[in-house]
Amino acid sequence: MKIVFYSSNSNIFDPETFKIDVLPSNQEQFREFSKKYPEHQFIFVTQLPLMFMPETSVILDQKLSYKEFAQKILELKPDIAVALSFWVSPYDWLSVNDALIKNELEKNRIKTYCNPLSASLISFDKYKTSQFLKIHKFNTPDSVFIDHDLYFCAGSHKEVLHNVYQDSILSQIKNLKLPLVIKDTVGMSSYGVTVVHTYPEAMGYLNSKRNNSNRIIEEYIQGEHFGLEVYKSKNDFLVLDPYRFTLNQYGITSPKQSTKTGPVTDKKYKISALKKEIKRLCSLLDIQTFCQIDLIFSGGKWFIIEINPRLSGMSFMYAKSFSRSIYDLIFDLCIQGNKKPYSKTPRAFIKDIKLDVMEKEKLTKLKNIPCVELLNQSNDLAARQEREKGFCECIIKGSEGEIKGAEEEILRMIES
Repeated sequence: MKIVFYSSNSNIFDPETFKIDVLPSNQEQFREFSKKYPEHQFIFVTQLPLMFMPETSVILDQKLSYKEFAQKILELKPDIAVALSFWVSPYDWLSVNDALIKNELEKNRIKTYCNPLSASLISFDKYKTSQFLKIHKFNTPDSVFIDHDLYFCAGSHKEVLHNVYQDSILSQIKNLKLPLVIKDTVGMSSYGVTVVHTYPEAMGYLNSKRNNSNRIIEEYIQGEHFGLEVYKSKNDFLVLDPYRFTLNQYGITSPKQSTKTGPVTDKKYKISALKKEIKRLCSLLDIQTFCQIDLIFSGGKWFIIEINPRLSGMSFMYAKSFSRSIYDLIFDLCIQGNKKPYSKTPRAFIKDIKLDVMEKEKLTKLKNIPCVELLNQSNDLAARQEREKGFCECIIKGSEGEIKGAEEEILRMIES
């Protein structure tokens, strides 16, 4: 069969100012994967950057519409197409674009593995996500939506004595338990998220210049933060064991700082009950491939915080926990429906630590340290703020003792 993996990008991308380095490279990982299936022809079609894609990918012009992108795939005459959706700032909406491509391909009778447009639109807008979770009785923080235009609409009308919409927002916010989280409804990666501890502090934020778009205010759930991925496999979902996330000084997960460890299997976390709920969630969303979910465990209950119907920062981690590539995971589970290699919890302990950006020579030395499985570094040379410059993700696998030893060696190497 001819199988096309595809992913699109809505943003301008300059390879001169944004660098991505993966060790072992996506090309190396694809080479090992493809050796297992000489009967298939694999083609990768994408737009820069080569996120999760090998260097031999067909790279399309950044200006193509989703219909033009789909046409380029159709010209290859594939038997199957598979979306490897990823993310870019400021809007986590690439799964929406890939779903539009899927619809065009299926109009032309190409079997396409990709999450539906409806799931991507629900997940993209955090308030829609919150409403969806509430309607279907999942545990999720109580929240209030703030329409930016209505919140400031009275400013230009001299006859308005007070903004009734603002009054209603204040009234609703006071029904939420402190502390509160304020975030953009369509933001990503915790950027711009603010935690406030009083109602006046919340209103001060909303009345400031920082409130420059629609916002959602939700209760801050005190508890342990986790994430997991789930894969659609035939008529069932394989929910992988969660990994624990560390928090920054503001009490939120930061993509540049958060450490992930796991798998977490302790009985006190009621993992089997969690997996049952995640399967229910993915069934309601009609997830067709894979999905990443952010969670908090608090008071003996699991709370769903965010849904991402795409590959994630956890994807490499899960793949390496099974000693496989991302291509293996997707091909085995989503296309072949073979859950057997993934049905048992991996024995190895996995830790994903974040390091500062480093030169390629140092990355190569780092990769040679025992237990270091994979390095994934992004570096934005044009970034104006420190938090936007990028980081190096280092995935370590082994016993807890081996991982501790590897971390000590990594620190010595970086400081030398």
